[in-house]
Amino acid sequence: MRLGLKADSLLERVADWLNLAPKPLAHAFFGMMASRTLMAGERLGLFAALADGSATVEELAARLKLSPEGTRALLEALEACEAVERKKGRYRMADSARRWLDPRSPQYVGGFLDFNYTQWEWWSHLEDAIRTGEAVDIHHFAPDDPRWRSYIHAMHQMSRLSAPEVARSIPLPRGARQVLDLGGAHGWYAAELCRRHRGLKATVLDLEGSVRVGREIISRAGLSHVVTHKEGDILTSELGGPYDAVLLFQVVHHLSPAQNVALLRRVRTALTHKGTLAVLEYLREDAEQPPSAAPLIGLHYFLTSKAAAYAPAEVEGFLDDAGFRIESVRPVRHLPLQTLLIARPE
Repeated sequence: MRLGLKADSLLERVADWLNLAPKPLAHAFFGMMASRTLMAGERLGLFAALADGSATVEELAARLKLSPEGTRALLEALEACEAVERKKGRYRMADSARRWLDPRSPQYVGGFLDFNYTQWEWWSHLEDAIRTGEAVDIHHFAPDDPRWRSYIHAMHQMSRLSAPEVARSIPLPRGARQVLDLGGAHGWYAAELCRRHRGLKATVLDLEGSVRVGREIISRAGLSHVVTHKEGDILTSELGGPYDAVLLFQVVHHLSPAQNVALLRRVRTALTHKGTLAVLEYLREDAEQPPSAAPLIGLHYFLTSKAAAYAPAEVEGFLDDAGFRIESVRPVRHLPLQTLLIARPE
């Protein structure tokens, strides 16, 4: 996936081709405005209101207790972001946006938009992180900090988009009974795996704040009988076992190379001889490849974990050092930039 600006006319395309317009300014200014516009549409309830049907500016303003002038300006901006449409003075949710922004949709991502307020605050510390090398610590706030709820629900909404595809792509040994989900938070990937394999049960090991929210998500889905949450630090807690599979999803980028190898060695001892290790990660492209949005993810990881988006060869090196052989590597179609690696103990 690449970021870019879309020209609306031949004149704008020519100006782009001749480098007559300041793209850095456009990326900074319009990118900021588009992000905050969508965030405000979610937090102020416009998307939820329009999910029930079309409405005028005045109707929405009265229902949501907003100023008519501000409501009109926000709706026009949301129309520019292709989130809403206007016809004969009434606004409705755009068809292409409904699956993502209607709270009743199983693909709803409004929670992630709201979580962006927390991420927005994190990014306000970017310059300090670059100067000092010290990251924003996003995993060690108190267990009852409300950011945990926002964080884990946002991750859960994202996982729902790809969990069926990912679960289908994970081969388990015959008669598999136990899976360990390290740093699995909401536990949704493990739950999807259990739903596909009769008799399979999962343990999710994560920090207390994450586990509290994850338990609620699994309980609400009626899956507590197959997915159990356990509080602990994946770097120091006993892993137990033996397990038929271990999931390590969106964890590698939070850790240093040495931490990754040490963790993977412990995972190897916790797996059965024919057990499956599944690693899901954003992987950095080769330096010779044309630039995409992936380096922005890498910068986000540096800011929030003082770690990195690793290249495929680096992750393969971690696995090799820990005694794993890679069986398959494949991109995940439903979420851009994610790669699923399947490995087994040598």
